[in-house]
Amino acid sequence: MKKLLLVTLLLLPIPLYAAQAPWVGADLKGQACAGKGQGYGPFDFTKASDKPHIPIVEQHHLTPNVINHIKGQEGSIPGDLDYTLRAVPNHHNALLSAIRYQLKLNNKLLAKKEPLSTPVECYLQRAIHFSPTDAVGVSLYAYYLKKIGELEKSAKFYQNALIIRPDDAKIEYAYSQLLIEQKQYDKALEYAKKAYKHGTPPPKLKNQLIKLGVWK
Repeated sequence: MKKLLLVTLLLLPIPLYAAQAPWVGADLKGQACAGKGQGYGPFDFTKASDKPHIPIVEQHHLTPNVINHIKGQEGSIPGDLDYTLRAVPNHHNALLSAIRYQLKLNNKLLAKKEPLSTPVECYLQRAIHFSPTDAVGVSLYAYYLKKIGELEKSAKFYQNALIIRPDDAKIEYAYSQLLIEQKQYDKALEYAKKAYKHGTPPPKLKNQLIKLGVWK
């Protein structure tokens, strides 16, 4: 399989990488983020010019089994996620899978307690630094911070995501849910109405606000 990957890579045109993907920031314990060196890539998940290279990484390292934390493809699950995110720092599905993997670890829901090669918050900061106009990476960091109880930090990242991509219904929906947790109901109503105006999100949020007596 590795020989096939090498042959496939050799057949692709080699791009000139203008962007780099250094490790930046610090983990939640205050330690400087660090990880393995760059191999294949880095490619931007949102750029059309990089898209031909991404399926190769997915085929060999980001299979459904890896995404759903069933088993690794070329090695361990953390190893395959690490390879994917080093090659494609802002790969949306890989970032979300890494977040969910860490949350399962936190809640002792994994049979094998193998830690991620690099803290998930470091993958997220690297993704944002690598592709600062990609609002999904920013909103995923907000989602992770919310899940671990860092609500104030989460709010700032949702606000930043909406600066990058105003009127995004998914981000507005998620931000409204966070505002409910913070008991900022008027503001939650404001962003909930924006979400339903700009998209067709599930009715759960509206029903929640009706139950709270906010949406009348």
